Amino acid sequence: MPLNEPITPGVVDWTGENPGILLKDADGNFSAMALFFRVAWSPVGQGQVLLLYGTPDAVQGSDAAPNVILSDNPALTAFLKENFISKLAAFANAPAFDTLPELGAQVVRTSGDPMGHRYSETLVAAGLTVELVWEDLQPPRALELSPHEVASGEQNMFSLLVPAHAAQVIVNGRSLPGQLGTRVQAGYETTTAFLYFSETWIIPPEAS
Repeated sequence: MPLNEPITPGVVDWTGENPGILLKDADGNFSAMALFFRVAWSPVGQGQVLLLYGTPDAVQGSDAAPNVILSDNPALTAFLKENFISKLAAFANAPAFDTLPELGAQVVRTSGDPMGHRYSETLVAAGLTVELVWEDLQPPRALELSPHEVASGEQNMFSLLVPAHAAQVIVNGRSLPGQLGTRVQAGYETTTAFLYFSETWIIPPEAS
């Protein structure tokens, strides 16, 4: 049976993958935050971008826990920061947001199986290797969310969510401290470690 509306109205903002890991300390504050983008289409082209807050409560991180962006497309980094990440309060309100240094990603490598137990993304820049690891993966959920249900508050979003019940952010071979928390999206309780595949953000006609 065909869909009632086979073409979604609006302007495609970007589409791709958008996994993340948010770790918390014993007091419930963020101890490490990582948000990765593998963009298949955007107005400024394709690319891969990692935003890492190894020290979320500081303007500058340390060598062991840096605040940094790794990217293979600087124009995409700027586009995502201005049009998307700046609307995510947890990331935009961090002290380092406006002054994040950007390093060129020399290697971006995916391993594991999102249908299995473990999945990872590894990015390498000059003097820095960051590995994001998701484990204890859960069955996927297909999401279709309206602006009031997404963190940006502006777009419609379609995605496949694979939650993880365990995760690590590893910097130069060392895991950053912290534990996963819980979060609620569109009434569904999940964790702060997530794989988002086939993620498409659409600006509704009334906002475009």
